[in-house]
Order: sequence, then C-alpha cells, then structure tokens
Amino acid sequence: MPPRRPSSSHADDSPKPSGGASRNDRTELKPSPFASGGRSRAGARPRSVEVDEGMENGGEAPAEEEYRTSNHYPSEEEEEMGEEGTPTPSARDATRMTAMDGFAEEGEEEPLAEDDDNPDSTRAGPPVSLHIIEGPDKGKKRRFRGVRMVVGRGKKIEMQLSDQSVSRRHLELIHGDAGTLMRDLGTINGTLVNDERVDERLLKHGDEIAIGKTRIRYVDELEQVKQLRAEKDAREAEAKKAEEEAKKKAETEAAARKEAAASASASSKAEVDPADPRLNQATQARFPAPDELLDVPIRGRPARGGNRKLGGNKVLIGGGVGVAVVVALVVMIIIMGRTSPPEPPVVDPRETTAATKMQQAYNAVRSGDFALAVKLVEEAEALKPGIDTEGLAQAARRELAVIEAFQAVRALMEEGRFEEARQKLKDTPLGTTAQSDEEREKLEKELDERETDFLVKRAEALLTQRDVEGLRALLAKLPSSAQPLYRQKLADLEKALDDEAKDLARQARQNKALAAKLAAEKRAQFISEAFEAVERKFENGDYTRAVLECDRVLEAHKGDTEIRDRAKNLKRLIPLFSKSFEDAQRKVQARSLEAAVRPLKRSAELYQQIGFNGGLQETLNEQLARASVSAGKAALARRDVASAARSFREALRINPGDAGAQEGLNSLEGQVEELFQRAYIERDRDPRSAAEKFKIVIDAAPQDSELRQKAQSHLDALQP
Repeated sequence: MPPRRPSSSHADDSPKPSGGASRNDRTELKPSPFASGGRSRAGARPRSVEVDEGMENGGEAPAEEEYRTSNHYPSEEEEEMGEEGTPTPSARDATRMTAMDGFAEEGEEEPLAEDDDNPDSTRAGPPVSLHIIEGPDKGKKRRFRGVRMVVGRGKKIEMQLSDQSVSRRHLELIHGDAGTLMRDLGTINGTLVNDERVDERLLKHGDEIAIGKTRIRYVDELEQVKQLRAEKDAREAEAKKAEEEAKKKAETEAAARKEAAASASASSKAEVDPADPRLNQATQARFPAPDELLDVPIRGRPARGGNRKLGGNKVLIGGGVGVAVVVALVVMIIIMGRTSPPEPPVVDPRETTAATKMQQAYNAVRSGDFALAVKLVEEAEALKPGIDTEGLAQAARRELAVIEAFQAVRALMEEGRFEEARQKLKDTPLGTTAQSDEEREKLEKELDERETDFLVKRAEALLTQRDVEGLRALLAKLPSSAQPLYRQKLADLEKALDDEAKDLARQARQNKALAAKLAAEKRAQFISEAFEAVERKFENGDYTRAVLECDRVLEAHKGDTEIRDRAKNLKRLIPLFSKSFEDAQRKVQARSLEAAVRPLKRSAELYQQIGFNGGLQETLNEQLARASVSAGKAALARRDVASAARSFREALRINPGDAGAQEGLNSLEGQVEELFQRAYIERDRDPRSAAEKFKIVIDAAPQDSELRQKAQSHLDALQP
C-alpha cells in the first residue's frame, strides 16, 4: 500500500524548504499518463497533473516518463481499489479527473461526463464537449470523439436534438490546432454565438450557441482546469498573505508586551527595600513576594547563636533571653517613636498618568465623545498594559462604530439613496447606551419623513417635466396616502398630452394641406405663366398662332413633363375647339339656335379642357343658355317633354336666373303629371309603354320632387 499522509503535527514541525511555500510532500517517480498512447496501466491510481518546470521554461517533456513532485495522498478507498487491481480510466480521463482533484474540495463543479451510448466505448478525441443548458434536451451533453461533430435534428449525426425548430443538419464543429471552428450549414433560422448571428466562429471556452429553442455551452476542459487552478492559486495566495500579516502582527504585539514587562521588572527591582518584611520567609504566608522580586539578592544578617553547652539550663536561659528580647523591642519602639516617620513608598509616574487617562476616558464616555475615550484608553494601555479591566475601550469602539454608521446613514439620505440608507441602518448593530437607542429611533423616523418628502418632490418634478413613464414607475414607491392624488394627476397629465398630440396632429395636417395648396397654386401660377402667350393668342381668336406658341413652350420646357403634356394636349384641343366654335357661331348668327346647341356644348366642353379663364367662357355660356331655352320651347311644341325638360334645366344650370328656362319648366309640370297618370294606367296593360313614360317623367320632374320618386318606384316594379 502507498504510504499514508503524515499527521498535521508532524507537518507543522517538519522543516520547510527555503525559497517557496511550505510543502509536506514526497518526491516520487511517477510514469506520465501520456507516455503510452494516452492510457494508464491497469491498477494504477490517477495522479494530479502538474506542469514540469522544464516544460514551463520551453523544454520538452521526456518521452517515456515524467518525473514530478506530488501532493496527492490516496484515500483508503483508492488504496483498496489499487490493491484489488481495478482497471482505471484512459489517460485522458484520468488526467481530467485528477486535474480537478485540487478544486473539488473548494466546491467547484466537476466537468460533466458525456452521455455515451456505450459505456465501454473508448473516449478518443479532444478534451472538449457540448452541454445543453436550455431547450427540450436540457441536461444532455456530448464529448467530441473525433475532430468533427454535426449537430441537428436528423439521424445518424454526432449530436441529435429533439428540438423541432432546429434543422436536420444545423451546424458542424471542427477541432484543429487553432481550436474548435463552428460553421452554420446554411440554415434558415441561423446560428447565434453569444447572442450574435454568425456563419463561422472560432469558439472559446464558455461560448454559448443558440439554435432554435436550444442553447448549448461549449466547454474546453483544459481551459476550465486552468481557470479553476488560477482561482485556487489566487485564493491560496490571499490566505497566505493574510496569515503572514496576522503572524507579523502577533509577533509585534508579543514583543511590545515583553518589552513592557521587562521595563516594569527593572523598575521594581530598583525600588526593593531589603528590610521589607515580605522578603522574610517567616512572613511569606501573610505577605507573599511578587514574582519580579524573587530574584532580588537579600543581604545576610548575623545569626543569633546560643551556647550549646548550656545543657539542662535551657529553660532558664530561654526565659532570660525572652525577657531580654522584650526589653530590646520596647527600647527600639521608644527610639523609633522619637525619630522621624519613614518616607512614603515611591509611586511610578507612568501608573499615575495611566490612571488619569482612564478617568478622562470615563468622562469622555459620559459626555458621548467615544473617539476621545478610545484614544485615551489606548494611551493608558500603552503606559500600563491591562489597566482597562472593565473593557471600556471595546464598549467605546462599539458605540463609535454605531455613531459612524448613523453618520453614514445621514450621508446616504443627503444623496437621496434611501434604500441603501435603510439597509445600512438595518445592518448597524444595537448600541450599549440609551442615547444610541434614542438616536436610532429618531433616525428611523427622519428617514421615513425624508424619503416621503423626496418622493413627493420627485413626483412634482416629473409632473413639471411631463414625464408620464417616470411618474408611473414612481407611483408604487409613494406613501399610500399620496398615491390616489398622484394617480389622478397622472391621469390628467396623460389626457392633456393626448389632447395636445391630437391638436398637433390636426395642426400638422392643416399645415401640410396648406403647404400642398400653396405649392399647387405656385405650380399653377408657373404653368399659367408658361402658357401666357398661348392663352393670349387663343383669346384673340388666333388659333393657328396659339398652336405655334405651344411648340415654343415645348422647346422651352423640355425637362418639365407636366408642361410638355399640357402643351401637346393644347395642340390637339385648340384646332377642335376652333372648328366647333366657328360652326356654333355660324348657326347663332343664322338664328338657328336649336341647331347651335350641340356645337356650343361641344365648344364649352373643349374650352373647359383647355383650361383658360378668359372672357370667351362667358360668351359661350350666354349663347348656350339662350340656345337651350330655344331648344326647350321647340321640344315643348313637339310635345317632347323629356327633351324640353333637359334643355330648360341646362339653361338654368348655366344661368340660374334665366326667366325663360324657369317658365318653361313650370309649363312642363302639368304635362309631366298627365304623362305619369297615363303611364300608371298602362302599367298593367302595356308595361313597356308605361316604363318609357315613367322614364320621361323621371327625366322631366325636378330632382327632389315626390312625382319623380313615385315614377322611379313604379319603374323599379316594372323592370325585373
């Protein structure tokens, strides 16, 4: 069996090598786990992998064996397994397992094992794996068995997922000397690495891959071991530094106490009186000598001797000696009574100063100046160690800490950090005086009041700034008594902002419409100016030259599509108007007004299409109104009610005040009613003739008249 770990006492007493941290380990010759194709010998226990100093300095590791120092001592279970010859994992797994041994005791999570389908299969491949941390397959993990791994929903791939939002072959990972390359296989949903969509990315330890509803973490076990080892080394270095500082502080305090004790001992020895009865062994039971006086040399006194030859007269001699002693004592008392009194013992001024400072410290505590009290006690302790028997300094420090915490709470309140101030006050321990308790209660009350005032002022400021979202978020923090008021103010603010938004939108639409109108008018003015010469020629009746002016406009505005289109249209309309207008004028001059209606209408329509606003429009309207009245009268004479009604209405449309057209329509009312009666009678016997008459009534009757509505109703009934 391998040797047991030495006991802690032996480890503490053993000498520590210089130039490094203390070690209690054994130097062993251990075969490298990488020496024979990555597999350890059967029955061998896995060892911690440590980097050889030669490797760190750029040297090469031995090909066959690796010589290193191990701190790993096997447990009893490991020893039993080693003795029974239980086969160990592969070198790569042993390396990974033992490399993590140094961190398991710190509570770090060990790397997860892969979900191999066959537990007896080999685990060849790089020490990297994929861990599913979100999605339907959460908890599943897969280690690389080669240099390539395909991930997706399909079958016969290295890592199959059940997530239906993942493509059958979604991505592939290829491991090489530079690391592991992730490549998206042209999926529609794509692949995210650390929430960034990428097609290819060289992965690092801890990168998270998101595909569909699944999130996968890439784990590089070697990098993980390095990180854990670095964290452990940092913790050990910090603990070692703290231990050294504590040790140094303890040594300093011990040296100070030793020096103070030596100084006190020297002072006491200098003031020893050899005649002090406490130095007499006969009086030790009543006056025990201090330890520091035991080493003081005592001068010898002449011993009282007696004559050993007195023999049987011992009683008589003893009585005489006793009387002599009594007499001698009486004489000495008389003599001492006549002499001056003995000098008082010398008092150490350091003790007097220390006692004075302690009294001042008590006074400072009573007045509430705990910082001064701590300072005075420390000075008194420096003069006479152990003088603070009642723990005044500790109590003063505690009160001082409470006062400083209260001051910090007030500072946080001044900065408006009320949550932190409340937590600080909650974490402050209770004081030892009634004054600190009263101050705590006062501070709690002040904190509530200050926070309420702060929140109300903040709410008013948000109202002034018209910050709806900020005020809505602040409502829950306000006191319950103030919440209804500010909810109503928030509602009023939202309504006012909504009304303002509507007004602004309305004003914006109006401004936009106005701008469009102004732009249109400006554009119309520009176009009108472009065709000013054409209009002048046209109004003067020089239609041929007006057409020639259109050619000049085309030449002058080659880049303006609208002007060019209008010029081409005028070149087409002006000749048509000229022909129709001349025909109408001939018939008007011949007083054939009924025949002039059609060319006049055509001329008026063409003139509107041409778009000029000259005096010719009025001439056409006047002539057309007179011709329409004449045509209506002629139709009325022929008893053509429908034509007559249309002619009279056309005349009224052009000239609403035309008395002849109005008179003609009035004269048609009787005939229209008579025609309606005839159609009503014929509706069953001759529906077709009745329908024709109803149509004439509809054309001849006024637009909103009851007769027109009746005729329309009967016509709808006759027509299927």
